[in-house]
Amino acid sequence: MSSPSFRLFHLPQVVLRELLNLLDLNELFIFSLCSRRANRYVKLYYNRFLKWKMFITGFSRQPVIQVEKKSRNQTIVAIKENIELPSVEKVTIGRHIVSFVKTPENCELYWDDRRIGFKTVVDYICELFSPLPNHLCVGPDFIWMLEMFNNLSQHIVVTPVLTAAPCLEFFQLNEEECLEVLTTKIKSPTFDWGGSFPENFSYAGSFGVHDRFTIDEGLWVTVDNLVSMGETCSEVSIYKSKLSSGDLNTFLKMWLNQKANALRLLVIKCENINRDVIFDGLENEMITVEGTMVYENKKLSAMFESMGTPLEFPPGLKVLRRNDGMIAAAALHSFGLCIGIWTDIGSIRENEPATWKLLPINNPLNL
Repeated sequence: MSSPSFRLFHLPQVVLRELLNLLDLNELFIFSLCSRRANRYVKLYYNRFLKWKMFITGFSRQPVIQVEKKSRNQTIVAIKENIELPSVEKVTIGRHIVSFVKTPENCELYWDDRRIGFKTVVDYICELFSPLPNHLCVGPDFIWMLEMFNNLSQHIVVTPVLTAAPCLEFFQLNEEECLEVLTTKIKSPTFDWGGSFPENFSYAGSFGVHDRFTIDEGLWVTVDNLVSMGETCSEVSIYKSKLSSGDLNTFLKMWLNQKANALRLLVIKCENINRDVIFDGLENEMITVEGTMVYENKKLSAMFESMGTPLEFPPGLKVLRRNDGMIAAAALHSFGLCIGIWTDIGSIRENEPATWKLLPINNPLNL
């Protein structure tokens, strides 16, 4: 005797809504693939007040789409290259019919072209749940994803890939790949570049538009690079550099001549910081600010809890003032030399508490 079928879509709408709200995002994604009607019901009844973030990750073997909710990561789908799979289900997504495999952790979709597959699936999820990708993290084999999701992700990370077997190993980007990343002209609020660059790497072009641009290893960065970054980036952080106090002096003189106009904060890790050298020849352009000065990127603070941390510059600093009224102050922290820039003397927030308290450059702190 056959068991009776359960007519899910014949349930009252209020009951169906409650049932769908019990499913997590991975289960809702799989359910939406069952039919056009299932897809429509997920769009209609999905709880859009749930707060979660979408992570697009291109690492060693296959790209995956993950979500983070309440600090817990969950993979929705992995995109794999098509192979012969016996007796697998087929699903239609974005007018493509592809093989579907359910695993204990998530599900897998198999495509003849992973690039087409990945873009199709991301577009499908964005249409289904109405978010945009929050984070895009790619390694050497997936640089193509940068162009595909440029100007969509809030946070982009380019990093070496950590492989699992037979032993842990990092794969660095080669010179051609580094140039491809830089010439993509990424548009994203934040862009982090992890890992080291090839020996003797150089770049003479422009950079993308970012509220924060971070380079872990910036031994290749020149003064001209720094100025170019300052034309399109609000904050620049370089955690390893060969630039000297004399180079920073050259940079500040170029800034005084109306260069790097977008820059509001430079954090750079370099050695033997000498205040007299940094401000050599600039004494006539300096004024004293008696109170403490606080720098804060409120735009980043609103987007990311871990960013936009206020910096407190010490009182009594001599600061540079440009002809257009912009102010630049320099001080030290354990993570590097910090140069904060304000649009005018009136925009400086004085005597307010801040998370990071900086020290005067004449303090004997070796960076």
